[in-house]
Order: sequence, then structure tokens, then C-alpha cells
Amino acid sequence: MPELGGAFAWVEAPWGVALQCRALGVVGHGWSTRQLRLRGPADVERAGWAAIGEAVGLAGTHVGRLSQVHGRAVHVATPSNRGTPQADIVVSDVADRVVAVQVADCAPILTADRSGHFVAASHAGWRGTAADVAGVTVSAIAESYQAAPATLAVAIGPCIGPCCYEVGEELVAAFGAHGWSEADCTRWFIRRAGKLYLDIWRANADQLERAGVPAAQIFVSRLCTACHADWFYSYRREGTGTGRLAGYIRTG
Repeated sequence: MPELGGAFAWVEAPWGVALQCRALGVVGHGWSTRQLRLRGPADVERAGWAAIGEAVGLAGTHVGRLSQVHGRAVHVATPSNRGTPQADIVVSDVADRVVAVQVADCAPILTADRSGHFVAASHAGWRGTAADVAGVTVSAIAESYQAAPATLAVAIGPCIGPCCYEVGEELVAAFGAHGWSEADCTRWFIRRAGKLYLDIWRANADQLERAGVPAAQIFVSRLCTACHADWFYSYRREGTGTGRLAGYIRTG
């Protein structure tokens, strides 16, 4: 199994093992591995999402999912809304709901208030990172629950790392079009051996800190999905037929 930093741990899950960030402060959360199937025939998908519910002590019908569109739209979960809205951020204070995003190289970001009364799950690929999904999540929690950013802890789960995320020059221009400075882009885009790589680990962590989350309360797993073929799905490595990993979290 991949080695972990001190804030993260492997834990038992209904499908085998899951990753958790103990520093996040809520028990009911995690990131799945490729041991869990979330893509395939309808019965396979239902069983996969039911297992996520089971992992946090809920039935599968209590999993709040999104139709992700690589944007920055926010969905606020309530006890009555159980559809799959188009959004890439979901915030929740619903006690009997686990909210989730799914990824296959993009960053699955989990956020919790230190009280454990409200949480968020966010999906940030390069488009979402350019659009400041991390910062928008912090703002959405502040607006929805009157929570100060300093009360939040945030963990970035397995996603493609700067070791593997080779990109084109057009992405630097895309980040600039969203208002990020040349200094920002210099930090987030790495030039190595004549190639360009994007560090979405650092970019999202920086954006969280700028949104007011203390650096000491931001945790990055530093697990590259493209490097660890035995444990994680990777769109960059496997193409369109690859599966999906889930980042999931509930209150309490």
C-alpha cells in the first residue's frame, strides 16, 4: 500500500480499504480505492454507492451525489432534495446524508467545520482549480452556515500529482483568464526537462489558504492517482474506460 503522511491513514471499508484524514475531525468520511466499483451495470453502481453509505453508517439511499460538469456551481443539501444536481461542490448540514464527489485524477476535496455540524465535498480538475473551486467552497460554507474559514479543516485526497500531470501552455493562459497572477502560475506550473506540469495539490492548497483556512488545517494526501495503478483509477493513465474513486463525508 502507498505510504502516507501523518495526517492520513488506511482504514477498513466494506470494499476493502479506504483512505481517511484523521485530522479532518469527523469520523464519517474517506476516499475509496479501486477495490470499489462505481462504474458499470446499474446493479454494480447501486452496490458501490450503497457500500459508501455503509462505510459511514447509512443506507445507500442516503448518499448525495452530483452530476459533475467541471465548473464551480454549489449545491446545498437539504433533507428533501435527493436528486443529482449539476454542480461540482456540495455543502451539507444534514445529519443522515453522506455527500460525495467522484474523480479519476481530479482533486476530491473534503471540508469539515471543527464542530462537525457541516461539511462539503468538492471536485476540482484543472478547470475547477482555475475557477477556484476550493475558495468557492469556503465561501459557500460561510454563506450557508455563517462559519468562519478559520474554523474549517480541509483535506485533499488522491489525485494526479505534479510528477505526472503534463499539460499544455494553453492551461497557463486559461488560469490567467480567471484572474490568477503570473506569480500564481509560476508556483502552480512546473517546467521540467522541456515539459510543463500542473501542481493541483499546491494550487488548491494555496487557494484554500487565501480563502482564510489556516495552513495548519489544510492536509494534502500527496497520493498521485497516475503513479499508483494498483490502488487508484487514473483517466490520464487508463483513458475513458477507467473507473472512478469517491470522496465522501457526512456530519458528526
